[in-house]
Amino acid sequence: MIKTYLVVLASDSNLTPSMLAEKVSARGDVDYKETCYGLLLEGEEEKVMKAIDELKAMDPSRVFYKQRGYKIGDSRICRAKRGGGPRPGYHMLSMEREVLKNVSKALESPVVEVKEGDEKRKIAVDKLKKIVESSES
Repeated sequence: MIKTYLVVLASDSNLTPSMLAEKVSARGDVDYKETCYGLLLEGEEEKVMKAIDELKAMDPSRVFYKQRGYKIGDSRICRAKRGGGPRPGYHMLSMEREVLKNVSKALESPVVEVKEGDEKRKIAVDKLKKIVESSES
């Protein structure tokens, strides 16, 4: 089955969309379109996923992907056919892309182990009231 995926680079990645396009172009088994934020990939799902795995290997914590609802060049969202302007969803994608740098940092952080006894415990209402009252003074 033909699937279309959106591959997005975190804004702090050292990779460029052109670098991703070059990698996919060398494969030759999926269609792609370079965008300002990454790539659109289209083809047989298995082949597209293999291409995505290769792209993620280039920068594992800064290359993200998600399935796209429209094929490359779909006239419903094509800017040329709609008369210009940003495509539907572009502004949301722009905001998501900025958040991805925080996700990247979290992925690169060491795993924090929770020790037994470190779990959060409920605090008594009276004790909480005393804490609030003492901080107000």
